[in-house]
Amino acid sequence: MKNNAYKTHIKSTIYFLSLLIPLIGQTLQSVTDEKTGDPMLVGIGQKTDLMMGHFGEWFNEEYDNYNGDENLINASKDLLTGIKIETYLGTWCGDSRREVPRLYKILDEIKFPINVMGLIFVNRDKKSGHGVEDGKNIHHVPTIIFYKNGEEIGRIIESPVESLEEDIFNILIGSPQLPNYYNWELEEEN
Repeated sequence: MKNNAYKTHIKSTIYFLSLLIPLIGQTLQSVTDEKTGDPMLVGIGQKTDLMMGHFGEWFNEEYDNYNGDENLINASKDLLTGIKIETYLGTWCGDSRREVPRLYKILDEIKFPINVMGLIFVNRDKKSGHGVEDGKNIHHVPTIIFYKNGEEIGRIIESPVESLEEDIFNILIGSPQLPNYYNWELEEEN
C-alpha cells in the first residue's frame, strides 16, 4: 500500500512541476510605448499573454477571422518531428498583430506542441530585456525562426513571401524561400 501512495505522490509532484516550470521562465513586463502611449509587452511570454485585455482585442479578432489553406496546413502535420520555433514580435507592430495570431491558428490546427514555441516580445529597438535576441539578426518583426534538431532551417521576417502556411510548409520540407529583408543590414549612424 505504501508503494502505491509513494507512486501517487511522485506522479502528483511531477504533474505540479510540469505546470510550474513553464511559469518560472515567464519574465514579461507591460510597459508604456513612448510613441503611442499604449501598453507594450517586453520579455519572454506565452500565447495567453496575447489573449487578454488590450492585446486580446486584436489577437482574438485576427485569430478567429483567419482561414488558412487547409491542404497545406494538413500537409505540415507530419513534418513536425524535431521542430522548435522562436517568434519575436512587437505588440506595437501591425505586422506582428496580423501574423502572430495567424501563426497560432495554424499551429493549433496542426497540433504543434505549444511548449516548443518560444515567444519573445521586443520593444521598438528589437530588445526583449533578456538578450535572447542577441546574435539572431532580429531587425524586423515578427521574425519567426524554425529549428530542426537545434539548427535553423528557415525564417519568416515581417510577413510571408507566399502565405504563412505555404512558407511554413516550404520551410518544413527543406525548401524555404528567401525571407523578406534576408539581406538587410543595419545602416551605420553618422
